[in-house]
Amino acid sequence: MEVAAILIGAYLLGTLLPGLWIPRLYGIDIRQVGSGNVGSTNVYRALGFWPGFWVQVIDIGKAALAVWIAQRLSQEAWVWYGAATMAVLGHIFPVWTGFQGGKGVNALLGGMILIDPLTTAAAVGVFLLVLLFSRYVSLSSVTAVSSYLVWHGLLGRGNVEGYLFGVFWALLVIYTHRSNIRRLLRGEEPKVGQKKSQLTTSPSKAPGAA
Repeated sequence: MEVAAILIGAYLLGTLLPGLWIPRLYGIDIRQVGSGNVGSTNVYRALGFWPGFWVQVIDIGKAALAVWIAQRLSQEAWVWYGAATMAVLGHIFPVWTGFQGGKGVNALLGGMILIDPLTTAAAVGVFLLVLLFSRYVSLSSVTAVSSYLVWHGLLGRGNVEGYLFGVFWALLVIYTHRSNIRRLLRGEEPKVGQKKSQLTTSPSKAPGAA
């Protein structure tokens, strides 16, 4: 029962969506803007640095809190990884918004900081390096999460739980970025700093898309 409570609590923490609330302070439903996604990247593009920054900080913090609670209540590594995963799933599939959330990368970063800090730092380094050369947030995110499996063996715990959950995370992030991947292949994915209409609603874009 205690483990179930930890995992359910982690999921509920993950469902807290600053990417939905903060834009509302500006009179904007972020689901009707840009890509329609409630993650920090869409908020950065739509509203600028500070709103996007606070969305990112809170998304990272909520998953870190979920793992911190799990570590206080359990000594089992799989429970820590499970709490991180449930926070990510809560972020991607929040029950309060019809299971339409963000893409999970910030939440995953927050969840892993307390479990495997060196591995997480290395994955962040991969993200920044790919972003520097490509200027694609989506490509950087998918590459960084996928690189976790390598860094886990070189710098991290090297435990079975890490590898199993790492495979799941990589597949999950590829899934949540599937529309980005299609745009990358077509050469249509926007780059960081690329000018575009931020407040134009596309009727073909459903909430949570891209």
